Amino acid sequence: MKREVERYLELLERRLATLRLLALDLDESRSVIADLDLKAIHQHVVHQEDLCSEICLLDGELKTLAEGLAGGSPGDVCAGALATLASELDPASARQLQLLLGGLAAIQADVQRLSRVHRELLRRSRRSVNVLLNFLAQYSGTYQAPGNRSFLTSSLQLSK
Repeated sequence: MKREVERYLELLERRLATLRLLALDLDESRSVIADLDLKAIHQHVVHQEDLCSEICLLDGELKTLAEGLAGGSPGDVCAGALATLASELDPASARQLQLLLGGLAAIQADVQRLSRVHRELLRRSRRSVNVLLNFLAQYSGTYQAPGNRSFLTSSLQLSK
């Protein structure tokens, strides 16, 4: 049972670290979206998808391990697993568990807040892009395409 408890604590630590990475990436991606750097936006999206997939895998492992610790009871698996953990742990490990659970609650709230901000930023960016597309579609025949760039450069140099 001691090994299972250690594994559970290790999985909680990995989940906490992954959530921190996700929060950091969500925070960093705001400036990339504001700059409309499509390549960087794509890189952030792929990284966020990878982190979310890892969190899902960790959640599955935590659930399976929690069911084993709770004795396979169909009730509240997490509460049963945590009660079993609390009874199995020495005071230092119990304190570590409490710190991990507190850290997880804080970072989950932070990721939730950052996700709302990210969603709003994307929604507003989509609205701005739609306005620009409508503007360009309406005035596409009004303006001529820019002239040959080398011609413009050589004319500017001649006039100096």
